[in-house]
Amino acid sequence: MVTIPLIAAALLAGAQTTPPQTQPAAPAAGTAAATPTVEAAVSDQAGMPVGTITQINGNIVVIDTGTIKAGVPLAAVGPGPSGGLITTVTKVQLEAAAAQNAAQLKALLVAGTSVHASDETTAVGTIKTADAQFVTLTTPKGDVRFPAGAFAARPSGLIVSMTPDQFNAAVAQSLGASAK
Repeated sequence: MVTIPLIAAALLAGAQTTPPQTQPAAPAAGTAAATPTVEAAVSDQAGMPVGTITQINGNIVVIDTGTIKAGVPLAAVGPGPSGGLITTVTKVQLEAAAAQNAAQLKALLVAGTSVHASDETTAVGTIKTADAQFVTLTTPKGDVRFPAGAFAARPSGLIVSMTPDQFNAAVAQSLGASAK
């Protein structure tokens, strides 16, 4: 068995949530449209602070509320009427969704659970063992161990936050490294 290191560029931080898909309001005439960037402040549609963007991973924006870090779709964050960034959920809604997702994730991180790549369709393995720090997957190429933070609950089931190609490359590299 080998351990797959945390691959920061491929993983999403914290709980993953999917807020309602409504579009942020367009900026008022004469104001510059804000673009989501790391360290940008985000407010809700009423102008109340939600948090700060800590990462942008493809189409996921990770917002730190001060209590949790949660991923929201990039489409759910956009320019507000005064030029700042707004999101489609309040801080309370985001934190509640993250808590619900964390509970769902914990329930799925048990032996026998099938795991898919981030595309949610490519099966990559089955959980052999899991604890608070690591999850061991049985894959066609052998047993590999991932950080528990590499997994997310989705409506389709449990995913590892890597594309099929990223997963296969990480497994091949780790199995190759352990053979040396």
